[in-house]
Amino acid sequence: MDHSLEFIMNHPVLSVALFIFIYLIITFEVKNITKKYKAINCNDLVTKINENNVIVLDTREKSEFKKGHISQAMLYDISSVKKLEYDEVVVYDKDEVSSISSAEKLLKNNSIRVLYLEGGIQSWTENNLPLVEGK
Repeated sequence: MDHSLEFIMNHPVLSVALFIFIYLIITFEVKNITKKYKAINCNDLVTKINENNVIVLDTREKSEFKKGHISQAMLYDISSVKKLEYDEVVVYDKDEVSSISSAEKLLKNNSIRVLYLEGGIQSWTENNLPLVEGK
């Protein structure tokens, strides 16, 4: 313990940086544990789709949706405040960041279980999974 105090006194910049780093790690982990949405990977989503056990929402633009979307996905305007009548949905967008953002927006207006597709539609196409055109 004496050495810790001595280190702090001799290296204040490093000590402050260490405390900030520890704070950021704790904050990130707490946020990660308490978030109300979870990730789902492509393989698990395929399983849920094959079991007809999922509602899939595509939050991209209509033009992107028409070019290609996941089978059974419905186009959903994320800016709408329409309340969803489902217990659980999977949401995706063009990439992971956009998919997480869509999941967060869905949770603001709904008290449902929300999963987001890891990597979004980009991950789906990188895994050579099929897309449906039109609608």
